[in-house]
Amino acid sequence: MVTETGQGRERAFDAIILIVIDLLMLESAFLITYWFRFYSGFWLVPLGIPPLSLYLSVSALILLIFFSIFYGSGMYTLRGGRTLVDDLLGLFKGVVLASLLVLALVFFLKVLAFSRSFFGLFFLATFGFLTLGRILARAFLRSVLHRGGTGIRTLVVGTSPMRARLLHLVRELPGFSIQPVGWLSTPGDIKLAGVDRDEGQASVLDASGRRKPRPETAEIPLLGEVSEVRSVVVEHHIDLVVLTVPFEQLPLIQKIAGELSNLNVDLQFVPDLMALHTSRMRLKDIGGIPFISVREEALSGADRIVKRTFDLMASGLGLIFLLPLLLVLGFLVKISSPGPVFYRQRRMGRDGREFDMVKFRTMRSDAEQKSGPVWTTESDPRVTPVGGIFRRYSLDEFPQLWNVLRGEMSLVGPRPERRVFVEEFSRTMPRYFERHRVQSGLTGWAQVHGLRGNTSIEDRTLYDLHYVENWSLALDIRILLMTIHHVLRGENAY
Repeated sequence: MVTETGQGRERAFDAIILIVIDLLMLESAFLITYWFRFYSGFWLVPLGIPPLSLYLSVSALILLIFFSIFYGSGMYTLRGGRTLVDDLLGLFKGVVLASLLVLALVFFLKVLAFSRSFFGLFFLATFGFLTLGRILARAFLRSVLHRGGTGIRTLVVGTSPMRARLLHLVRELPGFSIQPVGWLSTPGDIKLAGVDRDEGQASVLDASGRRKPRPETAEIPLLGEVSEVRSVVVEHHIDLVVLTVPFEQLPLIQKIAGELSNLNVDLQFVPDLMALHTSRMRLKDIGGIPFISVREEALSGADRIVKRTFDLMASGLGLIFLLPLLLVLGFLVKISSPGPVFYRQRRMGRDGREFDMVKFRTMRSDAEQKSGPVWTTESDPRVTPVGGIFRRYSLDEFPQLWNVLRGEMSLVGPRPERRVFVEEFSRTMPRYFERHRVQSGLTGWAQVHGLRGNTSIEDRTLYDLHYVENWSLALDIRILLMTIHHVLRGENAY
């Protein structure tokens, strides 16, 4: 008999809180917009003030439309797997779609006189109100209902290389409220927690080309063997079981699914992508037959047109609006140390084509005269005082908007490297050059996860390949929003 656990009821209550706050914020935006449009005095009302009752009846329909769209897009499910950035992007897309549907409805209801300016103001206000609501809802759920931020209680099974990446994600990704309670060993495990099965996974290649120990992942206790999975799930009130086992242990999926029958617990499998030399697997349904896609074209022709159009518009507007700031930054570089304002360096972009990447100069003019091409290190003596501030907040990268406008770079993509480093890393990592299947970027999926500066090239490559194989315009926008947060943190910025 299936019974609902306390955690199951808690997750249902989480969804209720999110729904109620979204509806309250929408109604608040509606009422404030009504007052602002008809009673504030900022707008003329030549036809008189329409009755509030008429607008309230329409607001009920609007709330239903917004709720249906948010519910259909999964805004009230899998809370533990959604970050605040995910919520904001979901809200933005939902507001745009709901606004179009409401405007179409108002257009067809011509028998009733509605103020078009009212609806325009309302749609502008909704995203701000909903964003505030989501921030308050998350704070309430975290501090009041889930004291200490418990999240989704998760049991990990196995020790494939993906296990370390999962635990690293749990530790590093803000808002990812999965809580690993412990792990279970399998007959194929030959090492204990915190160390991957592959010998090469115990260390990583840093940006200087040296091997160094892999950063520790979040410590979780060993709770037993996989044969004890049912009793462990019941004893520790597990919400989610995650299998991180290699492909040769796939029969365990069927076995564990049988053991967990009649229990209200989710079961998910994280495939060993490293073994397949890919960064993602995608499920397709063709004529009722499931296909698992392991590798696809990076960007289609239409994708490249959309991405390039977005780059042109954003970089052009960026250069126009940032021109006063660029002049000030250039002046600071000029007076800080002898030498040119801009620094040009040959980098390798898409398909191995080289170009001159432009940055504000942050080092002495003779920085590599004796050492040759080397990576910048923390507290590097070659960096000027002004250059240190520029690097801390990535101000030196602004001139690359010119590279984007010229089509040599993109706003988002794998960061370009010099040929000497590309050749070196390609010898040790066969898939490294696949980063160049798309245009290089000012910022990227690896950088917004803290992988910049003298960090692991292997981890950085995996994140870059994930971006290459999962590109979308929404992902680009998400990365740009995350970049603002990480630039302010200044992690590994030197």
